[in-house]
This record gives sequence, structure tokens and C-alpha cells, in this order.
Amino acid sequence: MDFSVYQNRLSQLSARFNLMVFLVFGLLVSNLLLCTLAWYTSVHQRTLVTPFEGGTGFVHSDSTVDPRYLSLMSENFIYSRLNVTPETVTAQHARLLMFVDGSQYGSMQSKLLKEADVIQKNKISSDFIITDMQLEPRALKANVIGILNRHVGSRELNTSRRIYELTYRYRFGRLSIVSFSLKKEYEHA
Repeated sequence: MDFSVYQNRLSQLSARFNLMVFLVFGLLVSNLLLCTLAWYTSVHQRTLVTPFEGGTGFVHSDSTVDPRYLSLMSENFIYSRLNVTPETVTAQHARLLMFVDGSQYGSMQSKLLKEADVIQKNKISSDFIITDMQLEPRALKANVIGILNRHVGSRELNTSRRIYELTYRYRFGRLSIVSFSLKKEYEHA
């Protein structure tokens, strides 16, 4: 009699233990599933941003670049570097440097310092008029085509048509400049 009671309790304990193992395993699987889902939604979350000027909006996410966003940022970077006067060149280039990738920061900073020095010494003002922009969102590249007008005081220097190539890195929702170079230049008629 004592043995059957002992065996009955042992089978109850075994059943409870099996239930506990099943519950713990189920909770572990559900936690892993929830963590994966939370990570996926945080990386692929998309937000539609509409600019103040009322133009078309762009989609902002942590993993992909919207062509409209790439276009707006390329335009900002071009204007920050090329639409300058001797008084504004330092502030414009400092603003541009905030978006330069860390691996290219030193070389870009020295290049911009040389440009600013030439602009301030010779009292050159310039403005760039964008005529076309060719975007490659998957490759994170933009070719910006336009006309560069330069002046020394009221005297106009040669106007040139230029193509600038901007290459980017996009990590965790932040666009940073990897290269900003003059691809082609020719005199404008």
C-alpha cells in the first residue's frame, strides 16, 4: 500500500516536472520570438517626413534610403560647400563636416580648410545652380550637375558647368558622406 502511494506521488511529481519543462521551453521560445520581432520592427520602422515647404515627403527608416531623402540631403551638402562667401565659408564647411563619415573626416577637413583659405584670401563668392541630379539610392550615390558662378567683389569669374559625385554610408538611420568629389568640369558658354 505504501509503495503504491509513493508511486502515485512520484508520477504526479513527474507530470508536474514535465509540465514545468514544457512551460519553461514555451516561454523561452516566445521570448526569442518577441525579441526577434522587436528587433525587426525597430530596424525596419519607416516614418514619412513632410518638409515645411509643402513638397512631397520622404520615407525615413533605419535600413533603407528613400530617393527623395537622398536628393534633399545631396542638395543640402552641395549648397553647404559651394554657396559661400568669405564671411560664411567657415560656418558652411563646419556644418558640412558634421555629416562626414568618421573614416574620411581628416582628409575632408583638410580639403575644406584649404578651400576656405583660398576663398577668404581672394575674397571669392560662389553660388551653384543645380540643373540635374542623378541618384542611385541602392548604391548610395548622387551625381549633381549644375553651373558654378564665382565672383570677386562685383567682378564675375569664369562660369563653369560641373558634375559632383557624392558617395554616402547609411547606418542606423544616419546618412554620412564618404566622398564628395568633382567628377567633371567644363567651361559654360
